[in-house]
Amino acid sequence: MRFHPAKFRLGDGLSLTGRAMRVAGIVQYEDADAAPVTRYLLAEAAGAPAVLEESAQGFALLGTFPANAQPAASGNSVSVLGEKYALRGLRKLKLVGTDGQPPGGAPKGDLLLSGEFEGSMGSVVREMVPGAGTQTFFLLKRLPVEDVLSNEDIAVRLEAGRRAAELQAAADEEEPRTRTRVHMTVIAAVAAIVAAALVYSCVSADGDTAAPGPRSGLGAGGTGGGR
Repeated sequence: MRFHPAKFRLGDGLSLTGRAMRVAGIVQYEDADAAPVTRYLLAEAAGAPAVLEESAQGFALLGTFPANAQPAASGNSVSVLGEKYALRGLRKLKLVGTDGQPPGGAPKGDLLLSGEFEGSMGSVVREMVPGAGTQTFFLLKRLPVEDVLSNEDIAVRLEAGRRAAELQAAADEEEPRTRTRVHMTVIAAVAAIVAAALVYSCVSADGDTAAPGPRSGLGAGGTGGGR
């Protein structure tokens, strides 16, 4: 069998919404446009496994319903605890192959009918294999790209964070030096202004001493006029 390229392979480690998990199994389909739809069975050291779907629309979690809260299908709608979900779209998925422990166990046929139903509380997926006589329901939760990270993605982000921290540390170290240089420049400028003022003051004082003003009194010989 030849799989289409996918983000993860069997045994790969990844982070799913912050949880460290490992790919324990894969099943891959093709839609009507021959685009791959890959599902991963994800396991972790402690906790329940998860089913992750990768398609052209991105990543989505396929959550199961409790046995006592299974949805009920009627025509083009599905009811979950009294809440109705209307059919939004139908996919015909052709089996490509499996690896490891495929989610949901070994496929029961080569064709899977997958319908998405939408309601006020979100989306529900109803699936069946023609002729198998059984149907499966999932609660669909679409995930942003940053919630599904490979080990390589995490390493790249850690390296980017390390470089950003180094640049910030260098900037923080340079800032006091810059402030000191500015402070010294201001002090030098003030000193120059003060020195200039002192020089001007001294020059003004010297000019006043060298050129005294005219005296208003009479000379010594003028006071002894004859009588």
